[in-house]
Amino acid sequence: MPILQFYTSPSQLTAAEKGELVKTITERYTQRLPAFFVNIMFNELPHGSFFVGGKPTDGKFVRVTVDHIAINWEKGGGEAEGVFGVVGGWEFHITESNRDYWRIQSLVPPEAGSEALKTWVEAGKAVPWEGMEKL
Repeated sequence: MPILQFYTSPSQLTAAEKGELVKTITERYTQRLPAFFVNIMFNELPHGSFFVGGKPTDGKFVRVTVDHIAINWEKGGGEAEGVFGVVGGWEFHITESNRDYWRIQSLVPPEAGSEALKTWVEAGKAVPWEGMEKL
């Protein structure tokens, strides 16, 4: 499950721009993951609430944090460039977590590309799957 958080100055991004970002990012991730895995949040910070180098930012800013839980990308792999291409003009970082510490609705998620994951994609949600109790 990727969780992307955009931190912006007030009204930095329009509703249309947010919608386009959400659509593009979700399409890139759903090449390997169910759409319901992709979480995207926009956090508008009031003026005087974001500081860089001990000084308040003036004007407009965008900072993006990405937490990867469902998948971790291999160094040099092409997947990362898909997201970098969307957020690459802004300051961002990606943190990759150990998927052993991840659950959806208390269920152990199936492996990427597995038949069980295809069931989740079709259902559009987490559902019990054969073999999960062995994990």
